Amino acid sequence: MRKISIFLILILLFSSINVSAAPANISTDNLTLTSKSVILINADDGEILYEKNSNQKLSPASITKIMLLILTSEKINSGEIKLTDETTITKYAASMGGSQVFLEENEVQTVDSLLKAICMRSANDASVAMAELLYGSEEACVSQMNEKAIELGMTNTHFVNVTGLPAENHISTANDIALMSRELLKYDYSNKYMVTWMDSIMVGKNKDIEQVLVNTNRLINNYDGLLGLKTGYTTDALYCLSAAAQRKGTTFIAVVLGCPDTKVRFAEAAKLLNHGFANYKNLIFYEKNAPITKVAVECSNEENINVVSRENISLLTTSNCKIEDYSLQYNVNKNLKAPLDYYTPIGTLTISKDGSVIKEVDLYPEAQVEKQPFLVFYFKNIMNKIMR
Repeated sequence: MRKISIFLILILLFSSINVSAAPANISTDNLTLTSKSVILINADDGEILYEKNSNQKLSPASITKIMLLILTSEKINSGEIKLTDETTITKYAASMGGSQVFLEENEVQTVDSLLKAICMRSANDASVAMAELLYGSEEACVSQMNEKAIELGMTNTHFVNVTGLPAENHISTANDIALMSRELLKYDYSNKYMVTWMDSIMVGKNKDIEQVLVNTNRLINNYDGLLGLKTGYTTDALYCLSAAAQRKGTTFIAVVLGCPDTKVRFAEAAKLLNHGFANYKNLIFYEKNAPITKVAVECSNEENINVVSRENISLLTTSNCKIEDYSLQYNVNKNLKAPLDYYTPIGTLTISKDGSVIKEVDLYPEAQVEKQPFLVFYFKNIMNKIMR
């Protein structure tokens, strides 16, 4: 098995949204691309900056695993699973072909090790093992993946498996992949592995076999500000890539599908990202989850709560505009009463310039706001009246 690991390393080393058109004053003449389908979006608000055949239904290959990583991140974020949790590998998971880390039936692996194998080796056996841990079976996980796709507005996507291995009607589009890539960037549980070039995990029932991992994304060593995401390849899908990069507070996502060879996918994704950074910048008014104002909430343990945005409040611009050129106005619902749900908007923030509204953003409570027990609320009111 050690020889297999070294052989795989050598192969890798040597082989390897709001919709609006880009403004008319931004030239796209240098974006002659050979990929079947491409898209470039601003990660903060999903605005499309460039696209070609972005709604063409194609096989997404292992880019599929981005959705698996989203579901995994949600479970970790909610506390349902931890990185240190362990799972026993089933015969079915161990039988996966294609890219793998050669997990054995009945061996035990942690969530953290499985994440590493999925992000770096694009391991199919680790992907199925993770799906089984999350939902009991691959089929149940696929069902959740499709539900999440609908929730994210991925109208041209249908998943059949969690790996991206060839299957009838397993399809997506560059536009949909950009949407789910943007969703994954909201979490940071897999970030470190998406940008790690080399690492290893121990596999086998006795954990005596080292699987050395080399990341399939060669932009890691060649693109400034890369945040990662995912490669994909099958003979049907050809070479695919979803790549995200950030510079000076501006983040772009580039997706290329159906590339003729691996060099083209990296070169064309880089060309798209370069186009974004050369022509656009984000003005960031508030970072996500940064307090914007305070409001009073009746029947809660806290007299006042912070109001935040779940995403950066930003504006993509092609000019030399400054933040001072814009006016911001927030409008929070009056007479708020506990309980307040973390995911339910309680107001909006409006960005305007020269009297014209440019953008409106939902605002949320900073945290879940619980309702006070009735007796506490009752006696608190009495004491307030006495103190007056």
